[in-house]
Amino acid sequence: MPASLKSFIYFGLSSVLMKALAVIGDSVGRFVAAPDLVTFGRKFQPQPIQKSITGLWLTANHQVCTEILKSPNWLSRPLAEKLYQGPGKYDSETIHPFLDSIIALDGPNQRRIKRVMHTAFTPDLMQSWKASSDSVVKKLIQDVTRGSEFDFVQAFARPLPLEIICEIIGVPLEYKEKCSQWGRVLGGIGLDLPKSNKELIQLEEASIDLTSLIEELLEQRRLQPKNDLISILANTDSDGERLTDKEIIASASFTLIAGFETTMNLLSVGTLALLENPIQLEELARNPELVPNFDEEALRLSSPIQFVVRTADSNQVLSDGTEVKKGQTIILNLSGANRDPKLFSNPDEFNIHRENARKNVSFGFGAHHCIGSQLARVEAEALWRTLFTAFPDTASWKLAGEPIYRNTKLIRSLDQLPMRF
Repeated sequence: MPASLKSFIYFGLSSVLMKALAVIGDSVGRFVAAPDLVTFGRKFQPQPIQKSITGLWLTANHQVCTEILKSPNWLSRPLAEKLYQGPGKYDSETIHPFLDSIIALDGPNQRRIKRVMHTAFTPDLMQSWKASSDSVVKKLIQDVTRGSEFDFVQAFARPLPLEIICEIIGVPLEYKEKCSQWGRVLGGIGLDLPKSNKELIQLEEASIDLTSLIEELLEQRRLQPKNDLISILANTDSDGERLTDKEIIASASFTLIAGFETTMNLLSVGTLALLENPIQLEELARNPELVPNFDEEALRLSSPIQFVVRTADSNQVLSDGTEVKKGQTIILNLSGANRDPKLFSNPDEFNIHRENARKNVSFGFGAHHCIGSQLARVEAEALWRTLFTAFPDTASWKLAGEPIYRNTKLIRSLDQLPMRF
């Protein structure tokens, strides 16, 4: 059977199945059909785990989510292989930005790569990130005119994390716009999975283009190392072993995409929350020491990654008594867990003083805790502190139109945030 016909049948049957499951009230069918996973998660929280006739489980319970995320007995790899080796042309020789990176690895392989990557995320380097973030924000502010309407996403939320992560990884800024385009495809179609042959082709092209660029840069760094992630991955041992080219290229590619796609959400949705809560915006501007807790509340209110999926590697029993069989797969609705009323009082309210805001699960826990989480916080603090200094009259911070969210399932982010100072 031709690959195009095979994938056409695959996409068609998947779509019909999910629609039918949603109609009969199945939890996974309703999950796939839900336009807003925050609202969906809140509806299902009274029951810790929902079971689907597909065999998949679903939870928006904070305790269950954190327990599974922290456990080494729940794996990312099994479902990733099923999804990314499905309708596409992936084979063992192809470098896949997701399937071959730490996000889809478990156990010794994942730990080995992550140990090397941690050497690029040290406290000393954190100071350089802060200086770089401050510098980029000040440069971006120069293009914003007081009183004029502008799009906050295009002016700040996208270019800031994109420029910083390119610097950290070692991607020349001349490729910044291409990386932005590849990120949009890989962060949207790639993580949500393609729904048509057209999207499948777009995904394959973006994947090949990005990994080809990283491969070219890797060859350069082997000859002339620099102070960047690609050089570190290429020239650092882990347990006496060097990482393979495939591991380096996939990990650097994934980190590039994750490094700005998720941070863009924190910056854009966090700013929207402030615009919708002018009293708290004014208080935050007067007391910038509250910015770190505000970061956590913004993450809790709108998790950049809406859900993750894990598969049990053995028979086990969860703390609530649920018996799990080896091979059981569960969808963890992180956006719902971040509004679990058992942990967060008045969970749908935005509160910069929330004492337990840091208990959000937006960056995960355990082996797959986001390696760039601290970078996102550094960038967010640099942006908002600088904006408060440049535009201290917060009464002039106004929405200038309707915010528009991206049409993506796994990543929650704004496409447009029209405003003015």
